[in-house]
Amino acid sequence: MKNLKIILTLILLLVAYIARAQSTESNTTSTSEPDSVKYEKELMEVVVKANRKYVKPTSRGIKVSMVGNPVAKLGSASEALKQLPMIDASKGDIEVLGYGSPQIYINNKLVRNTSELAMLSAENLKDVEILTNPSSKYGTNVSSVILIRTKKPNEGFHVIAAGNGTMSEVFSASGDVNLNYHTESGFTFFGDFTYGTSAYKQKRFYGEEFYIPVKTEELFHTQTYSTARSRSQSLSADGGLNYDFGKHSVGVKYSFYRTPKSPYTDHAYTETDARSEVSTITSNTDLNSQSSMHHVNMFGDFALPLSIGMRFDADYVNSSKRSYSAVDENEPSEWVRNSNRTISDLWAAKLVLTRKFQNTEIEVGSDITRTSNNQSFSSVASDNSSFLKPGEDDVKQHLYAAFGSFDWTPNHKWNIYGGLRWESTDSKYRHDNVLKPELSRFYGNILPNIGVSFNSGIHASLFYRASVYRPGYQSLDNNYIYVTPTLWETGNPELKTTLVHRIGLNLSYKKFTLQSSFKVNERNSSAVYYYDVDKGINVTQPINLPRYNSFQMVAVQQLDFGLWHPTLQGVFYVQDLKYGAPQRKYDKPLYTFSMNNRFDIPGGVYAYLSIFGMGTGNQDVVYSHGSWQASVTINKTWNNWTFTLSANDLFGTWRQPFDTATNTVAYSSNRKGGSQSVSLSIRYTLNTAKGKYKGKTARQDEIDRL
Repeated sequence: MKNLKIILTLILLLVAYIARAQSTESNTTSTSEPDSVKYEKELMEVVVKANRKYVKPTSRGIKVSMVGNPVAKLGSASEALKQLPMIDASKGDIEVLGYGSPQIYINNKLVRNTSELAMLSAENLKDVEILTNPSSKYGTNVSSVILIRTKKPNEGFHVIAAGNGTMSEVFSASGDVNLNYHTESGFTFFGDFTYGTSAYKQKRFYGEEFYIPVKTEELFHTQTYSTARSRSQSLSADGGLNYDFGKHSVGVKYSFYRTPKSPYTDHAYTETDARSEVSTITSNTDLNSQSSMHHVNMFGDFALPLSIGMRFDADYVNSSKRSYSAVDENEPSEWVRNSNRTISDLWAAKLVLTRKFQNTEIEVGSDITRTSNNQSFSSVASDNSSFLKPGEDDVKQHLYAAFGSFDWTPNHKWNIYGGLRWESTDSKYRHDNVLKPELSRFYGNILPNIGVSFNSGIHASLFYRASVYRPGYQSLDNNYIYVTPTLWETGNPELKTTLVHRIGLNLSYKKFTLQSSFKVNERNSSAVYYYDVDKGINVTQPINLPRYNSFQMVAVQQLDFGLWHPTLQGVFYVQDLKYGAPQRKYDKPLYTFSMNNRFDIPGGVYAYLSIFGMGTGNQDVVYSHGSWQASVTINKTWNNWTFTLSANDLFGTWRQPFDTATNTVAYSSNRKGGSQSVSLSIRYTLNTAKGKYKGKTARQDEIDRL
């Protein structure tokens, strides 16, 4: 309650301040558009009012116009995106409702760091397109895409400076500076710098219920209560240039990301009867990690003869990660030490050709990617556990792809679209410099997508899409990591790719959207638990699940009641998964719901109240017990300044209660903390319209695997 009182007091103070500032501003400003963005016409002494429709359906998702949209009053593009339909911001980041984390592009350039969205002014946005059925050119494992287009740049020097402070159980802060110079001759020079610290504190509970196969059917129990703290530093910088000449563009960009320090500590108290007698164990865990990444991108965008468009992108990425962890147990005294070093390189190139023939647009292209991932690790424990051995894994992969797509619009009602993507992957896996043929793979995939849409009052789209998801390199690591005195975590070098077949039906009418899809999931990857008899421990490890089906519905309804503009959103998900020994069913329906409210307060103030809830049910082998939270944001723009005050998890209700019962182990976790916070962002903008770098990465899905 003390935190809630502080939150409400700060909110009331900010409202009073910005309302007072607006009363002075309104005396000198009379030509601005009404804040509710309504059009009024006086005809024969009758006033007709209509709310403008900013969202329209497309064959592959929805498109949101940002010109005149009140959401564009929010300071940054990241804050504006969180308030758009089909967006889920309940976890603090940006996800597409029901489709997870998207790839985000700004003017065709892939966003590599969220600081790019924080530095982009929301008033510079022209429109935002949310794709839930991306075309073949976006890669095999892309389930959703957000395309951001900005307004035409102006000449001159542009500066944006922003600062953010967040108070939760601990304090976090960040600062950003963006410099941009655009000339009349078509040159754009730019640079960005971001530095910040982020921290959290959580109360955690881990419960294990298990029996030892073959030896005994007696149930054992482990309960661990811990307090976890984390504080990390991060910095990023980039610089480059674009040159626009005629209908052509070229550019180059260098980006650097580094996490200098990321310490994590965990103080735990454990009770277990899995040993010779009931034991109480106190433990301390210290983890330190560092990472860095260098990324160079070059692009060319050309208008060739015969109305052919050509796009070329090339990337080089070098990244490194180091981590060291130390666990010390008392009663009795035991210890575990882990160290890990990973160095990765990526080379990628992509070529796309486009041509429009009357009412048909054709797109063809190819890309090639070469990656190298070298990881060395060592683990040692005081009891000289035989499964803890130092080692080195080296994975090299060559990937080749070719794709083509078409979009045919015979008339204003019908649209037929589709495409085909072919991929060939050749990977070599070496452990301690010895080639492992059973882990080295060569395979090819043909991935089609086809759809038809109808638009006449009601917009309907029916489609089929095939996707392949390759496991990240970290999930292939077979080093063992300590979790609790009876539970260890490891990777799985035998993981195979996941293949998903999806049939979807999307319907839209006025401000209502319904997206439904049926999926066949083959070899889906998920973390499971089992008791390892030889090692005498519980183990959690990612595996490929047996084939199963799933069905999902996403619904969005936008409403307008004067100054109040609510948006209702929900997801319903159900699956028919069976897995394990003994075999279990994981078929409980799961749902989420949210209500996002915008209030147009007189004085140019916008208030956003969001309520999010997660119900009970299964996703893969995980069972959610449900939770909910509420957050509020108040925004005011005054001259070149933008003030945004946000309070997350207003009532401290957010929990993370999940269970995973697989094989002979039932594991449960519950986390509290790290969600309730108050943050204040202040942004200053000088000459808001600015040029943007137009490059994009050739192969983002491969970069993510690093």
